[in-house]
Amino acid sequence: MAATRASLSEAARRLLRTDGCTLEIPLEYAEQANTLALHISDSLPALIREPEVVSEAGWNYLCIRCDGQLIARIGGPEPPIAVCWIPTGRGDCSDSWHIFQQLVHDLLEAGYPGCIDCAGPAATEPWDESARRSELR
Repeated sequence: MAATRASLSEAARRLLRTDGCTLEIPLEYAEQANTLALHISDSLPALIREPEVVSEAGWNYLCIRCDGQLIARIGGPEPPIAVCWIPTGRGDCSDSWHIFQQLVHDLLEAGYPGCIDCAGPAATEPWDESARRSELR
């Protein structure tokens, strides 16, 4: 569970430090995702473009993209190693989605990304996706 939480934290940090992200989510999370995007926009006035929420019926995983490039995925098939990936195992990302939302809120309350060391030591170290995926298997 620690590896999953670390990967979810990295996905949350990527979302918050990247301007103009797109959250592609299952339809059932659309309202929560729109609320989250507004909270990000309100908390980070330096953002030029708040996260855009795209929801489609039939999706069962969450993607974070920037300029069309996948930067994080919760659930779904394993993406290239440059992408922060959180496998969900049972094809449902609801537990991970709720933890992810809380992590985003916690980071915003701490002042991330404009703060120094507020996201813990892992946020200042280079992310090692290969090592995390090994821990998750």
